[in-house]
Amino acid sequence: MFHDDDTGGDETGRLAALHRYDLFGSPPEPDFDKMTALGAELFEAPICAIVLVAEDHLWLKSHHGTDLTILAKAKSFCSEAIGDSAPLLVADATTDPRFAHSELVQLAGIRAYAGAPLTTADGHRIGTFCVLDTITRQFTPQHAAMLTRMAGIVVDLFERRYGDRVSEILAPFAQGAHMALITTDAAGRVSFWNVGAEEMFGYSRAEMTGQDMARIVPPRFRGSHPDGFARVAAGAESNLAGRPLELMALRSDGSEFPIELFLTIWRGPLGVGFGAQIQDISERRSREEQLEYRANHDPLTGLLNRTAFKACVSAHLRKNASAAVIVFDLDGFKTVNDDLGHATGDALLQALALRTLAFTQEGEVVARLGGDEFALLLADGSELGAIRERAKTLLELINRPFAVNGYQLKLAGSVGIAIAPLQARDTEALLIRADLALFKAKNDGGSRYRIFDTGMEKQLAATRVFQDELRHAFAKQQFELHFQPQVSLADGRLVGAEALLRWRHPTLGLLFPKAFLSILETHALAFQTGGWVLDEACRTLAQWRLAGLSGIRMGVNLFAAQLHAGMLVETVETTLARHGLAPADLELEITETIALRQDRRELDPLRTLHMRGVGIAFDDFGTGFASLSALKTFPLSRLKIDRSFVQDVVSDAHSQAIIKGVATIGRNLGINVIAEGIETRAQAEALREAGCDAGQGFLYGRGVPADAFLARYLDNPRSYARALDEAEA
Repeated sequence: MFHDDDTGGDETGRLAALHRYDLFGSPPEPDFDKMTALGAELFEAPICAIVLVAEDHLWLKSHHGTDLTILAKAKSFCSEAIGDSAPLLVADATTDPRFAHSELVQLAGIRAYAGAPLTTADGHRIGTFCVLDTITRQFTPQHAAMLTRMAGIVVDLFERRYGDRVSEILAPFAQGAHMALITTDAAGRVSFWNVGAEEMFGYSRAEMTGQDMARIVPPRFRGSHPDGFARVAAGAESNLAGRPLELMALRSDGSEFPIELFLTIWRGPLGVGFGAQIQDISERRSREEQLEYRANHDPLTGLLNRTAFKACVSAHLRKNASAAVIVFDLDGFKTVNDDLGHATGDALLQALALRTLAFTQEGEVVARLGGDEFALLLADGSELGAIRERAKTLLELINRPFAVNGYQLKLAGSVGIAIAPLQARDTEALLIRADLALFKAKNDGGSRYRIFDTGMEKQLAATRVFQDELRHAFAKQQFELHFQPQVSLADGRLVGAEALLRWRHPTLGLLFPKAFLSILETHALAFQTGGWVLDEACRTLAQWRLAGLSGIRMGVNLFAAQLHAGMLVETVETTLARHGLAPADLELEITETIALRQDRRELDPLRTLHMRGVGIAFDDFGTGFASLSALKTFPLSRLKIDRSFVQDVVSDAHSQAIIKGVATIGRNLGINVIAEGIETRAQAEALREAGCDAGQGFLYGRGVPADAFLARYLDNPRSYARALDEAEA
């Protein structure tokens, strides 16, 4: 009956078009009942109906002369009629094999049928307008033409009904929508203006209806406004429709504000129409500007941050032949933090930022790179003498006393300088060389400036070679972990193990951290390596548990890069879950020097992990800058006393007093204390008497691979005694 090339035969599309009108089950409607009454009268037929052909049945939307509402689809007149665009005319159904056994013929006595398909604008035939008679009769071509016209009128009624229903639904939505919804004619005159538009622009619906849309366009943009409407009205395509546009708009009070506009264009009976959905994006713009500011500025001083400074240097180098970068910091800044607290240290940095801003000249850019390190881009790097004078003036500026929080602070500064294109042609290289020059100035005693030279270049070249080797080491899995025991000084139990990073160099053999850690810590691989160490240590502890070695905690050293990344909590929790470990099974070790160099917000992940049960230890305690003040605010579960105090603990009264004092502080604060570098039983006994809880060092065992550690301690957690005997033999 249906053909693939027949639009009416697209059953899925036909049913979709049918259901779009939402007629099934709807009550009688006068417009349609008038049509069926008129049809019965014009054709002098007892029955006239508007029939919709569903998937498996027929439904009579309107019927005259019958009470039927639902009919079977099989062998029906109407299901056959929608198979062709021309009307179906049946003079005597009893002699037509298609319908002789149909429900209407057999039970209702129908003999004649004439029906025209109800064809939608897109060509889908969804039903029929038909007349039926109980006697045989001949239908003429005039009858067929009249049926077709009446079927077209019915479809027009469907469309009008659909449009009215959509308007009924959309009108409250459009009026109540938070955004502005506006429509105009081809000339740009407003035809619809919702409440959202009233609130957004300050004009009432009455004020704007019939007015030019240009009324809400800033004057400087109105010149091309009518031309755009005219071009589209004349048939030209618009490249603005269907995509978000960010524009400026004008309120009734004359103020401008940013909007996001979606433009829709259609062609209807009245010609071209335009519709606009408009949203006020003032708050979003403000948030974006704030986010952009925060992304490019240091929150403490308001200066540019490292990222933004590098962008400025890069832009300058693209446009200019020469430039100079000065990096500088304060000598003794950590002492200020230690003695006077972070609030005073922050205030000092803010004061230095203001002083430096006053020092800068036109075209120069100043930034805070991090901690107490600042940078200055000089607009002209061609005059070496002028650069030297600027560096000297900067040092004098820093040397002047700072009045901060009631203190008069007298500090010195160190300055490093690199010049482009003499010493570098790109931003990264320029900053590296300036940093090396700063490092040289500090190594030479501070309170001075240094310009990058060839000697530093050789050091940089050696560092780069080593960095390349480190990258190769990570890729080729040359890193490995060794494990050193941690022992309770009270009863000799094995209480933990510290994971120690080793590099099995292909030519130099097994390298200890002292040989490579300082470079690795500043390498891009620091974050990845730190993640690998954490995962490998947890994997090892899980394997030991399965083998029967339990009751110990794993200590893992953190890199500063892991704090900077901002993913520490997620990384630790995911790693513990992957290996079936509890938070209490892990202790993260961080040197106090690293901790004190971080912004306080970067230490929040450690506080979160500490609250969730992960141990946090200060490594090498006592060698940093602010040990005692840090204990007040830092989330700690253990202090690790540095080996430099342990070496003389038996003979030196000062070392004994320091260790006893640290142990007392730890005990009062509920913080465990462990001593590193224990090599003799006398040291261990002295530390125990001083109040230390645990110890580690060569006395109990050197760092060994995981298998060797397990073999030594699996059967007897006190088997380090063998090492004691061997050490004293």
